[in-house]
Amino acid sequence: MKTLFVMLSILSLAIAQQSESLKYLQYDTDVISPAEYKTRRDSVMKMIGQDAVAVFYAGPERMRNADVDFLYRQADNFFYLTGFTEPNALLILVPKGTTVKLNDSMTQTVNEILFVQNRNPLAESWTGRRYGIEGAMNLIGVQAALTNDKFKTTFQRMLFSGIKYLYAQPVTSDVSGELRELVQPIQSFVDNVKVRNTKIEMRDPNAMIHTMRVIKSPEEIAMLRKATEISVVAHNQAMMSVEPGMYEYELQGLYQYVFQRQGSEYYGYPCINGAGENSVILHYNTNRKKINNGDIVLSDCAAEYRGYSSDVTRSYPANGKFTKEQKEIYQIVLNAQKAGIGAAKPGVKWSDVSAAADSVIADGLYNLGITKTKTGMGFKKFYNHGLGHPVGLNVHDVGQATLVAGMLYTVEPGIYIPENSDGVDPKYWNIGIRIEDVILVTETGNENLSAGSPREISEIESLMKKKGIGNQPLK
Repeated sequence: MKTLFVMLSILSLAIAQQSESLKYLQYDTDVISPAEYKTRRDSVMKMIGQDAVAVFYAGPERMRNADVDFLYRQADNFFYLTGFTEPNALLILVPKGTTVKLNDSMTQTVNEILFVQNRNPLAESWTGRRYGIEGAMNLIGVQAALTNDKFKTTFQRMLFSGIKYLYAQPVTSDVSGELRELVQPIQSFVDNVKVRNTKIEMRDPNAMIHTMRVIKSPEEIAMLRKATEISVVAHNQAMMSVEPGMYEYELQGLYQYVFQRQGSEYYGYPCINGAGENSVILHYNTNRKKINNGDIVLSDCAAEYRGYSSDVTRSYPANGKFTKEQKEIYQIVLNAQKAGIGAAKPGVKWSDVSAAADSVIADGLYNLGITKTKTGMGFKKFYNHGLGHPVGLNVHDVGQATLVAGMLYTVEPGIYIPENSDGVDPKYWNIGIRIEDVILVTETGNENLSAGSPREISEIESLMKKKGIGNQPLK
């Protein structure tokens, strides 16, 4: 009896210690609610039906070099369904239900199981606390959680449960390490389908999840609004801070500092800070050049907040004053952006929004003598990308051809005139201008979420007379 009492005491202490550790797992409280993730999982189960099972796995960990990994980022679709940020996790959705043994004395019929890394004090002392089973159920809100070593037997049991369809993500080539071993049962099933007939039809669930992600929920919009507000502050600080003699990497450091100071976990994509001849390179991110007097600076930088990425670009003169030629190119781009934003509303095709901006750029370049005709696609030599793209869990998120309320698109026309451009007056060489804002499509039109960062020439020049935090000396 005494031995039993001691064992129970030890077990109670372990449970209490584990429960106590849960409070350290979520420092951020402004996250999307577990209820919304549950609604998404329920929607998936409704779409696949009672004769199917769906399986999803977390994003792989990626090595930077030697024994250094890149900072972990969860796979978009897995995060969309769970809000779970740890690696080596899997999710099974079973619409008709399945019985799960939660512990030695308790079984439960559930529709969803999240497989997670086991709690490991030694590993946690090196890389941080893990959710474990209790954290996954109490904080993430799934019906049942098991350690990921239980996935194989559970998955194989699902294949013999009378299902007709298996919705499973293909195992991609970048899946390696522990995750590769965990998803091996999925790969084995795929390999078997290729060599013998099976009554179970395999389907890729990604297109279905992408369709769900097109229109953002109010909670998602709040995340994107916050990410954009953070980005706006950073752009304004950059415009106030820049001055000739600084380096592009100093602006990059400023952006990243402002992002993280306001709670952003990551930047949404590598920061682009191209000055002068680098302003005409679309995705330039070397950021090593000294910024010279007279350079135009193109800064395409934005924050990611709670998994959602904004995308904002501003172009501004290093010395705080646009030249005549810079003004001419800038105004064409701004007018094109205004035309595109003005056309963006529910029921309008994105191609029509793009066409509204295209016509402004074509006319503007012709009027300056940079192109020889208003018709045709000659202007695309200096504007060689699309007008914009959806934003969300990915900076280039999923979308559709016709705009609907609740979608968020960037509108980002640009003109880029490299040095030695044939037939172009040298006074326009090395002027690259892009203006990009995040536009929320509303029921009656749209809202510019990044309007807090100035776009008008006079407003930019006025802001740049102020001093920011980015050029203060380091002591």
